[in-house]
Amino acid sequence: MQFTSNKKPEEPQLNVLLASQSAGRRMLLEKLGVWFNVVVPHVDEENIIHPNPAKMIELRAKAKVDELINHPHVYALSEENKYLIIAADSMAVIGKKTFGKVKNVDEAREMLKNLMGRTHVFITAINIVLLEFGKLKKRWDKKMETKVTLRKMSKQEVESYLGKYKLEKYAACYALNETPWDLVIKIDGSYTNVIGLPFEPLLPILRSMKLVV
Repeated sequence: MQFTSNKKPEEPQLNVLLASQSAGRRMLLEKLGVWFNVVVPHVDEENIIHPNPAKMIELRAKAKVDELINHPHVYALSEENKYLIIAADSMAVIGKKTFGKVKNVDEAREMLKNLMGRTHVFITAINIVLLEFGKLKKRWDKKMETKVTLRKMSKQEVESYLGKYKLEKYAACYALNETPWDLVIKIDGSYTNVIGLPFEPLLPILRSMKLVV
């Protein structure tokens, strides 16, 4: 005998993936109460260049999402599930010059020399896609800019700063949520943007997905 049920089968849960190893971005999503997994895409950002700094940052954020979409099996993405993939890229910009992540202490010292006592524009681009059963359903491209002013540190303060923090982790050699004291003296714009995941464009997207209230 065959039985049928009028109970609607449960839809697959929406899996949120943060395509970033940034501690700041993880912290911000956690504060929103969003359940997510971290997946680090294998993208060589240094090879993604553009004469327009803002456009370059946007392209780098998009490349992180595309890496996951184009290689789902590498990142254990199943065609039977739904995913909201969140990626971002951040840099400080003065004119046409960009300040991203450094490779060593010498580069950090030189970058700080260029940024201290000046106002720069901190740009974060976010790229978010809704992937359902292996198909791209929707993509959001957003960008925010915040003006940030760093104070001038003495040589002794700079050397102390270089010795205390692993600056290779941070765009422009600082992080509002971790590095230090009174280095940042003025912010004109979004605070969360400078941490690397601006809430202003992010929250409407998460609300549309019913992931936050």
